[in-house]
Amino acid sequence: MKKTKLVWSTVQRKVSDLLPFKHNPRKMNEKQIADLKKSIEKYNLVEIPAIDFDNHILAGHQRLAVMQLLGRGDEIIECRRPNRKLTESEAKQYLIMSNKIHGDWNEELLFDFFETDLLLDSGFSQDELTDIFSDIVDSEDDKFDTIKELEKIKKPKSKLGDLYQLGSHRLYCGDSTKFEAVQKVVGDTRIHMIYNDPVYNINLSYKSGIGGTKNYGGSAKDKRSDKEYAEFLKKTMENALAVSHTDTHVFYYCDESYVPLVAELYKELGIKFRRICLWLKGIANPTPQIAFSKVYEPCVYGTRKKPYLSPHHTNFDEVLNKEIGTGHQMIEQFMEMIDVWAVQRLAGNSYEHPTEKPVTLHDKPIKRCTKVGDNILSLFGGSGGELICSHQLKRNCYMVERDPMFVDLIIRRYEKLTGEKAIKVSA
Repeated sequence: MKKTKLVWSTVQRKVSDLLPFKHNPRKMNEKQIADLKKSIEKYNLVEIPAIDFDNHILAGHQRLAVMQLLGRGDEIIECRRPNRKLTESEAKQYLIMSNKIHGDWNEELLFDFFETDLLLDSGFSQDELTDIFSDIVDSEDDKFDTIKELEKIKKPKSKLGDLYQLGSHRLYCGDSTKFEAVQKVVGDTRIHMIYNDPVYNINLSYKSGIGGTKNYGGSAKDKRSDKEYAEFLKKTMENALAVSHTDTHVFYYCDESYVPLVAELYKELGIKFRRICLWLKGIANPTPQIAFSKVYEPCVYGTRKKPYLSPHHTNFDEVLNKEIGTGHQMIEQFMEMIDVWAVQRLAGNSYEHPTEKPVTLHDKPIKRCTKVGDNILSLFGGSGGELICSHQLKRNCYMVERDPMFVDLIIRRYEKLTGEKAIKVSA
């Protein structure tokens, strides 16, 4: 249905009858309030506030609040009012656009209540949003019980070829070694960060789960010859690079025995090897007949050209030279900058398989290497932790998962976290 064109007219209202917009993200400090008081006392109310059809304030919150502080709540003032009630999206966008040049932002309200696309359409740049949210954005464990939820999926609803929209994210049920699958999930979008956690080729049964006692119906193949595994990884890398920006970050998790292979594939495909990042899990995997227990998982990091790096995590010398008395904050800043990712893994029975990652692990590379609103490609969806973390950090995740069982699981996880329903785009 076509919306009626907005036409604004001037009306009169009592100051005390005007209602603040509940989620107004603009705030003012004491000096700004004092300055505004002086201005209104000297020049009176010059700029006319804008209100919605139901007397909710769209522009002029701070001026009207100061009028109340000055004891002028009973005064009749002029306001601009539309000929119809604004939609929720229109009200939000006007609120942002009309307030953008005044005062400071309430970062929490801006982050929690306003969609990234709406903020970008309202005049914010990605750099501005990333800067505003840098100190308040963190991922957290979503308390999703993978094993319990998998056991509920007797017969998956999803099938190969299904494409879903999950908020700003997309999920495709298909084979990521096939370019058609990767192209399908990405569409016309281009990727800023390739972040993949493929099967490790360690002869693990993803169908039976930890201990081999379950029967989830999973079908991931984790036993290939070295040649087959190399070709498998190479195809996914080629497909990912084909839909990415020229300047791209690339991350591949793998078993430690395959680090040289991944590094060699990077070189072959024009990806500059940068680091081996180590996820320090906080627990050990004892192995009989081997001298030392394994406490980490490697992630091979590389770049193509010169992709974005967060300016909030580059002052390494400054952090190192801070007084020790700054405590945990200094330690956290230091850990954000190094290639050891110390993120505690939950107890083994909370995971579907031994290489499954906690949501908070993905926080480090995502915040370091992307901006708010950037696009991340994950070609091995698994239980969907990368998508959940991307959502919490206001990035967009484009995910492929071959197994319908796990596609259903990812959808359940997203819907449980957000309360929003996944939408099937095509089948």
